Amino acid sequence: MTYPWLSALESEFGSTFRGERVPHAILLSGEAGTGKSELGRRMMAGLLCLEERFPACGSCRSCRLLESGAHPDGHIVTFEAQPGREGVSKEIRVDQIRRLNASLQLTNTISRRKAALVFPAEAMNRNAANALLKTLEEPPGDAVLLLVAHRPSRLPATIRSRCQTLHVRIADLDSVRIWLAEATGSEEEDANAALEAAAGSPLRAKQMLQEGAVETFRTVGSTLDRLREGRCELSAALSELLEVEPEHLWTWLSLRAAQETRTTLEPALANLQSEADRNRFLLSTPVRKDLLLQDWLIQWARLSA
Repeated sequence: MTYPWLSALESEFGSTFRGERVPHAILLSGEAGTGKSELGRRMMAGLLCLEERFPACGSCRSCRLLESGAHPDGHIVTFEAQPGREGVSKEIRVDQIRRLNASLQLTNTISRRKAALVFPAEAMNRNAANALLKTLEEPPGDAVLLLVAHRPSRLPATIRSRCQTLHVRIADLDSVRIWLAEATGSEEEDANAALEAAAGSPLRAKQMLQEGAVETFRTVGSTLDRLREGRCELSAALSELLEVEPEHLWTWLSLRAAQETRTTLEPALANLQSEADRNRFLLSTPVRKDLLLQDWLIQWARLSA
């Protein structure tokens, strides 16, 4: 799947591809939810396609194997389950990168090149990053590494400097709104609200529309307004907001505080934004979530005084 806001980058890569100027390492950077990993997969498919096409033909043996996840020359490195533990790891470990490095040294089986997609690249631990750096310093002549990063600044500078960076930006919001409305069958007003709730991320906005979260976002905003204006008791606001999915809630509280900070330059609002961000990261801890929210709402209500 391709997205309208990625067309310029795809065109740029297509020109590089057809001109046989593909670098050994490409860093796709940008905010989460902008389709970077999907773009990386499309780029990898083109690099491996037996028809030497970008976008890939989709029907050759290479494309079919890649689609099935069984391509011997295409490698995807991301979070994976840890032996003896529940769930997946929250980091990319050194043993994963060592396996990748070993695979890249092997002779090609099907395609002209080997290609690897690593995401999110900033999740590599220090040892994993050092192991990848060795391959970047002496890349196999027929291998291309595609790194996807939401926060590229968290990657070592030595890795960033060895990659050609392609930054995903949402430059034309009108095209995003049109795409979002068509993709979900939503009204323009709902598409706009979803983009606001998703902090401008098209794919997150699409998910929120599909899950019906946009109305909840509006309810949170309404509750905050009524509390600030004295039309809602703290206990009632607390009760309403505790029903909201916590990850969404703290993200939306942070966005609301940030939005008002830009217009009023009120220091207390900046503090509330930081506190909301901090509380979101505390969701996996035993801290009383109701007390965190109560304290935040008390400070919010005081802003009207």
